[in-house]
Amino acid sequence: MTADGTLERTPDAPPGEVPAWEAHPVGAPVGPRSVPELAPATVRRPAAPRPEPGGPGTTRSVLPGAVRSAVAVAAVLGASVLVGRVAGTPGRALVHNRMLPWILGRSLGTATFVALTATVVLGLWLRHPLRARVGHPLPESILWGHLTLAACTVVLLAGHLTSLALDRYAGVGWTGVFVPWGAQFRPTGVAVGTLGFYLLVVVVGTAALAGSIGRAVWFPVHAASVVVFCLCLVHGVLTGSDRIALRWLYVASGGLVLLLQFTRWLAGTLDRGPAVVDA
Repeated sequence: MTADGTLERTPDAPPGEVPAWEAHPVGAPVGPRSVPELAPATVRRPAAPRPEPGGPGTTRSVLPGAVRSAVAVAAVLGASVLVGRVAGTPGRALVHNRMLPWILGRSLGTATFVALTATVVLGLWLRHPLRARVGHPLPESILWGHLTLAACTVVLLAGHLTSLALDRYAGVGWTGVFVPWGAQFRPTGVAVGTLGFYLLVVVVGTAALAGSIGRAVWFPVHAASVVVFCLCLVHGVLTGSDRIALRWLYVASGGLVLLLQFTRWLAGTLDRGPAVVDA
């Protein structure tokens, strides 16, 4: 500042830059345009700390799941004890029965046929034209059910064959299981079941390799599942000692598969036009 009260320029100011005292002299009114606008500062709030595993913030979410698991385990144990009490005495008599392998073989055979029927029905309904119109169940649900039932069919079939092969009174043996017409007990009916077993192995094997061999190879083979069902139906009718008691099961399952197969073929033929129908 000089003697007359004015400010002088400082020598250390960079050349070409106007000092603040020249841009805003002393006594000049300061307006809204004279002060440079500053961007509003954003206030960042600190993030809330995450609850540690097992801390107070997770107790309420974990506790109901643990309670449900404990209740489920207790229910299963209670049901097991109840079933054991009810079936204990008949079960001990059955274990010491020399016909146990035959009873197991027939029971597992019936369960295999039921699982195979459900597998084939879901497979036919998955590609049925009427399912596309109805829209339910979803294709993903049908596919998962189809695969699960197919796995159950294979496991039950393994138990069925093993029980009959180990039965000394059945007259089947390992030869009758794997060699057509090799059984002493009703060789034709057992041979039909053996042929159905080999065809089922081909169908399941090609389906398991579907991702590597291509659809053009495995899908026509997979369509032979209906033939497998027919062979198993004939096998049950010809060889089952309880075929009279299970006659309505065979009639209902065979009629359902036949209905789905025929209606799917008929709907597909009509969709292709009258020229194919006339041919």
